[in-house]
Amino acid sequence: MTAQDIHEFGLRFVYRELMQAGFKILSVEPDMETFPQIVATKEETLYFIVVQSASYPDIGDLPSNYQIKQIKEHAQKHNAILKFASIGLANAEAKNEAEKHFLKKGGELFVHYSGLKELDRKEN
Repeated sequence: MTAQDIHEFGLRFVYRELMQAGFKILSVEPDMETFPQIVATKEETLYFIVVQSASYPDIGDLPSNYQIKQIKEHAQKHNAILKFASIGLANAEAKNEAEKHFLKKGGELFVHYSGLKELDRKEN
């Protein structure tokens, strides 16, 4: 799978999770560099959702501090709640550790997703 394929898989996964949780999806942006990727509403509240996906051993990482600042400003202008969804994918058919990061289109995948989080990068 290409980086775009991995990203789009993550978008589809989060889309389904949001629908099951009662969100109404207003738009989905497949461009990896456009934020937010998903705009949704739930109980008349607007949500901007940033989705980042990666292959094993990584998981989707937060955008840069500069991007976060821009996204937050955009969300504030629209009175939207900003959330982050991190997706990690691993090859479920891997026979060893080294094969886990080789993802095949249409292949079986393990998905690491722990729900929507606040979009905020903590400074060390």
